[in-house]
Amino acid sequence: MFSEKHFARLVQRTLLAGVVLCLLLFFFGFVLRVLESPVAAGFFTAGVLALLLTPAARVLMLIYGFCRMRELFMALSAFAVLALLLVAFIL
Repeated sequence: MFSEKHFARLVQRTLLAGVVLCLLLFFFGFVLRVLESPVAAGFFTAGVLALLLTPAARVLMLIYGFCRMRELFMALSAFAVLALLLVAFIL
């Protein structure tokens, strides 16, 4: 059974995973920068990208959760938000 408690936990874990990934990438980028490695900038860029994609991942989880709970209007609304996020990201 998919309850609101499971739904909230899913969204919470998605956000936590995005933030932890971002922090790890920034940390490795900082360590590599101190060691004067040329790949440090790539880790910083990946960290920023992870930070920017975290809200999109959250909206994807909202769409999944609303579909599982049979809240089709809310799922469609979340899909519209995801589409706007993608358009803003492209522009």
